[in-house]
Amino acid sequence: MNDEQPAKVCARLIEDMRSLQLSTVGMDGIPHSGYTPYLHRAPGSFYIFVSQLAAHTRHLLANGTVAIMIIADEQSTSQIFARRRVNYLCEAKRIAPDSSDYASVLDDYQQRHGKMAGLLRQLPDFILFQLQPKSGQFVMGFGKAYTLTGNDLSVFEHTPTG
Repeated sequence: MNDEQPAKVCARLIEDMRSLQLSTVGMDGIPHSGYTPYLHRAPGSFYIFVSQLAAHTRHLLANGTVAIMIIADEQSTSQIFARRRVNYLCEAKRIAPDSSDYASVLDDYQQRHGKMAGLLRQLPDFILFQLQPKSGQFVMGFGKAYTLTGNDLSVFEHTPTG
């Protein structure tokens, strides 16, 4: 475990998990947290397909800033105080149904998440968003926190303590 490379561990976490937690802020300034399944496409974009009935969707439409977290499952974590997790501050961009990549993104999303995603595609209140990370942090364990830097946030700089 000591020789694990943070970039590989982070990539595996993103690939293994199927949902992310998101934090948005409403027009009233009140924060909201939620979760949703996601699709990750290199180099770093996340896609979510969410209902307009959800508060976080309305917040994304009004204010394109969102914080997301992908975190290891509690059941597979040996130390609850140091769960592996990656956090990103993202800019959300709505992908219109007539966009050239709309269908291919949703095809990949459905491939990852199954038949339910196909049913949701038929509902008129669901919106596709691309979440583009602007900054990030990866926590691999105690004393193993990294600030993500570089144009595509692929550089892992150890965050000193204290």
